[in-house]
Amino acid sequence: MNNNRTGIILSYLAIYFVWGSTYLGIKWAVETIPPFYLVGFRFISGGIVFIIISIAAGKIKSFPKLKEITSALFLGVFLLLLGNGFISWAEEKVDSYLASLIVSSTPFCIAFFNWILFKEKLSPVRSTFNFSFHLGLILIGFICWSFATSMGHKLPVHKNNLFNSGMQMLFVGVIALTLSYFVYKPLPVIIPEISLRSWGGLIYLSVFGAAGFYAYNYLLVNEPAIRISSYAIVNPLIAVLLGIFAGNEKPSMMLFIGMPVILGSLICMMYGETLISLFRNKPLGKAIIEDNNFDAAITED
Repeated sequence: MNNNRTGIILSYLAIYFVWGSTYLGIKWAVETIPPFYLVGFRFISGGIVFIIISIAAGKIKSFPKLKEITSALFLGVFLLLLGNGFISWAEEKVDSYLASLIVSSTPFCIAFFNWILFKEKLSPVRSTFNFSFHLGLILIGFICWSFATSMGHKLPVHKNNLFNSGMQMLFVGVIALTLSYFVYKPLPVIIPEISLRSWGGLIYLSVFGAAGFYAYNYLLVNEPAIRISSYAIVNPLIAVLLGIFAGNEKPSMMLFIGMPVILGSLICMMYGETLISLFRNKPLGKAIIEDNNFDAAITED
């Protein structure tokens, strides 16, 4: 197995399982840390570490070009500041398992943006509670994340993924901390009020969340956006289990109806062509190859 193939597999495992656990980490962190202070702390630290490692390893031969810096700023703002930031804000009031279920709709949104922005064809299969302010924040967050994921294949980013991820996180960390300075109480007042559990959540997100984001950026360069979004099938399962058993969250009865519907819809959207071909007596191997060719065509467009 070549290094690229190994990297892709490890990256998928990271965004499948690590990201599923970050919803509970966010929930614990925002109990006593204001949301955009959380965004600032976790990403500025991760960004600095990533940039230092990539420079120390001798991977950076020249200063990044202006268009690469601009792309990192754009992706960082939409993925991390808006996408992750609004979800962190929402989890002040919304259970972590519910946030994960709403965000699991991301693949539908990515497919929509691919169609609007790049005229990528949608097959018939792929197109196929009480609302509150904080639920609205989650919707805005995953729309921003989906938009940036769709754009990620088209923007000129730095060739070194670690450095590219570091730039995105550093930019967002600075912006979030600057914003927090004007919105929240000063840090000397907030820091003594942070609980041990929130510190634990922050540390977990800073380390494992950053590793997941590195893996995500790696996949953006090497895999089709719609295939990357398959993490949305696994993340809710992890988040729901952790939220209920580790976070003591009380699930709504509608969870047991809604979750299978959502996950079933995601599977149909992403693997519908393969499933339909089985009913048409087409060999499974050929169906999978054709599905992969469809995704490869998206990458090459």
